[in-house]
Amino acid sequence: MGTQASRTTLITGAASGMGAALARHLTTLGERVIGVDLHDAEICADLTVPAERAALVERVRRLAPSIDAVVACAGVSPPVPGDTLVAVNYFGVTDLLPRLLPLLQRASEPRVVVISSLASLHPVDARLVALCLESDEAAARDHAAKIGAQSYASSKRALTQWIRRTAVLPGWADAGVLLNGVAPGIVKTPMVAPLLETAQGREALAAGVPTAVHDYATAEQIVPLLAFLASPANGYMVGQIPFIDGGADVLLRGEAAL
Repeated sequence: MGTQASRTTLITGAASGMGAALARHLTTLGERVIGVDLHDAEICADLTVPAERAALVERVRRLAPSIDAVVACAGVSPPVPGDTLVAVNYFGVTDLLPRLLPLLQRASEPRVVVISSLASLHPVDARLVALCLESDEAAARDHAAKIGAQSYASSKRALTQWIRRTAVLPGWADAGVLLNGVAPGIVKTPMVAPLLETAQGREALAAGVPTAVHDYATAEQIVPLLAFLASPANGYMVGQIPFIDGGADVLLRGEAAL
């Protein structure tokens, strides 16, 4: 059985935000981190391009014979166009992770963690969610381009469903590959910074993501949960997407357990 210090973790979106914070944390623990991002990373790749996803996997295979964990942090939000939102947030995860599965299956205690969002609870476009879950990327991207900003919540809803559906498929949990997600609320990252800079943006965030605490999270406050789910210490969670949101889920859904 490997120790955490000897593990190799692949992080998408490693150049900024939660991905960068997690990379720093794991590096201090002695882990090897393979970072993926558009720039400033060990592997530079555009996850909107299917061919680059495939090439990324080949580059990872040349760097490491096996991968102990993958943490999919890469994501974009409005005002990014809808087709890009769904390409990164959904297909940049769901097309990539199965390609990495053989490398994970070679590890002794493999783990996969995916960043979803509290936005998965917001109103969504059912057609886009269905197209995503049908793996019809061309049609999903075309539809997302038409509906714009709602593609964000829709891509995250589809991603949450994909995590729960995939985690129990053959080759995943039964092979020791434990797949889980995390649903943050507002995190003070470069992606959110433009909204926090204006009164209108802050009001919009507060309306969609109410909190019971007095501030939004820093990336470093999300890292301990990500690190746990990606580690051997997580030996039994499968297909779960815990909310780490300052109470937003409770304020939005009340006492409802499901």
